[in-house]
Amino acid sequence: MAGFVASVSPRLYTAAFGLAALAAGLALQSPTASALPSYARQTGQPCATCHTAFPELTPFGRQFKLMGYTSGGTRCNDGSAKSDETQVPLAVMAWPATYTSYKNKAANPTSPPNSINDNDWLPGQFSLFIAGQLYCNVGAFSQMTYDRPGQTFSWDLTDIRYAKTATIDGIPVVYGVTTNNTPGIQDPWNTMPGGGFSFPWIASEVAPTPAAATMLGGNTWGGRVGSVGGYVWVNNMFYAELSSYGALDPRSLTDLGVDPTDGTARFSGGAPYWRFAAEKNWDKNSLMVGTFGMYANVQPTNAGLASLNLPGPPQALALGGVTDPFLDIGVDAQYQWIGEQNIVTVRASYIWERQKLSVESALNAGNNPSDQLNDLNISATYIYDRKISATVGYFATWGTSDAFLYGNYLNNSPNSNGWNFDLAYLPFMDGGPDLWPWFNARIGVQYTHYDEFNGTSGLSNAANGSLVKASGNDTVFLYTWLMF
Repeated sequence: MAGFVASVSPRLYTAAFGLAALAAGLALQSPTASALPSYARQTGQPCATCHTAFPELTPFGRQFKLMGYTSGGTRCNDGSAKSDETQVPLAVMAWPATYTSYKNKAANPTSPPNSINDNDWLPGQFSLFIAGQLYCNVGAFSQMTYDRPGQTFSWDLTDIRYAKTATIDGIPVVYGVTTNNTPGIQDPWNTMPGGGFSFPWIASEVAPTPAAATMLGGNTWGGRVGSVGGYVWVNNMFYAELSSYGALDPRSLTDLGVDPTDGTARFSGGAPYWRFAAEKNWDKNSLMVGTFGMYANVQPTNAGLASLNLPGPPQALALGGVTDPFLDIGVDAQYQWIGEQNIVTVRASYIWERQKLSVESALNAGNNPSDQLNDLNISATYIYDRKISATVGYFATWGTSDAFLYGNYLNNSPNSNGWNFDLAYLPFMDGGPDLWPWFNARIGVQYTHYDEFNGTSGLSNAANGSLVKASGNDTVFLYTWLMF
């Protein structure tokens, strides 16, 4: 499969994703009788039906996603929908106020332009969603975001689907096609790193963060790729997906509000992505175990190659077809118990990554010929009365020491680990105020503690060159998260 997808022109991914995005935009031009399209309005259900505490999904929410975000929709002329109520699939998200404070003031992070340094309130992101049924069996989760700290506007997380149902020998089957711009955003469980549905749900944009992460764990390609893939959901139990990703070309990235020259690595050809999972639901319980992975031929950044200070243009190696093959293989599990008043969710994911550094080795850069990197995330959430949410999570990244890749870190090591704590109040999970019944809000405080940061638990170089202990990067983050 890797050989086939590698031969596909990157323009195919750009074209496929562009056509899907165009379809989402055209859907907004239909005449409407209702001006409040959202998943809750479309299904007629409160947020608590699809979410334990948003954005975490329930089994009903997962089924809604697998059905292509179309359940309860009225945008179809096949006689199955109400003809007198056509819904516009629009929603708005805002982080109107966030506050960040980190423990050691010397741990001054590299912050976006015009942002804060520490101890100040700051507006966060503001997003417009095309979210819901577009037409019959086609639906979308598509986000356009203005990021206040970075003062940028871009096309954000997007997943557009076509889904249908069938019965084979008495067994129900959901099958569909997905095109998206972030590996993992299409996943229906709450364990996939980088997909926007894994803990922590929200994080400070100006806090110190570890430098090393796997492709999937670090959301390396988020918003920079396009995909075409298919999936099946058999007997409400077995899930399988195969997709292929391609890097969007620089012009498309610029048109979508993403800077193609910001130093983020790209990959050449197609990158296969796979996902298999089994879920068992009984009584109030739900248990999933699964595996996922991705293979990509990574092109080192021009800045990284130029930093070698070798004679001649080293960039020509990557442009000439020499790349670094990266392979991510992950396993994950999730358990949910959903009672009338109490809810518990436990999640875990582990990713092993092999990095074969072919370009750097060809340039005699002094690196290891290959490295390994690991990401581990474990978290548990308790929710009381659908209004109070408390989550604790452990995270760890570790791997091969490499003076070339991690020479700026103590011990030439990528290792970081620590804990996340989140406490939130969600007053409108069972329905918003009478004036705007589809309104929802999450108001919370988050604390991040580091036992190890960029290779050491003791003193290490901070972003401004001073020496800071790992725990000096500890961060308190207050947030308001509004959906309407």
